Amino acid sequence: MFSSRQSTHQVLQRLLANGPLTALPVKRADEALLLRMAAAHFEAGRPYREAEVNDLLERWLATFCEPHGIDHVTLRRRLVDMHFLVRDTAGAEYRLAPGKGGELAADATLKEEPARVLEEIREAREARKRQHVPSDVQ
Repeated sequence: MFSSRQSTHQVLQRLLANGPLTALPVKRADEALLLRMAAAHFEAGRPYREAEVNDLLERWLATFCEPHGIDHVTLRRRLVDMHFLVRDTAGAEYRLAPGKGGELAADATLKEEPARVLEEIREAREARKRQHVPSDVQ
């Protein structure tokens, strides 16, 4: 999908250039990257109750999305639909899909945190603003 940490970083910079996300990305590749990043937060073989999945996703999304920007329930459903998470037949327990744990753990690009990229963008914007302020105002 994305060949290097740098390209993942560039994708996140593009996605977050205008601030926190307000919705799931429209481009399939961008959505797939966010799903992979979300899935990488789950431990292979560990069962999760639905409330635990929701809590984990809510906390992660809050670091780089506008409130109500990406709904954790929608993200959970997309993780199931795209076969990152599997749900038991009762719908009470979720697990990382078989084989995904090793795949996700081996992908160093998924260690990039959107919140850190968002902060870098904010800092760069502030630095540009300071450059344009007359020295007698600083």
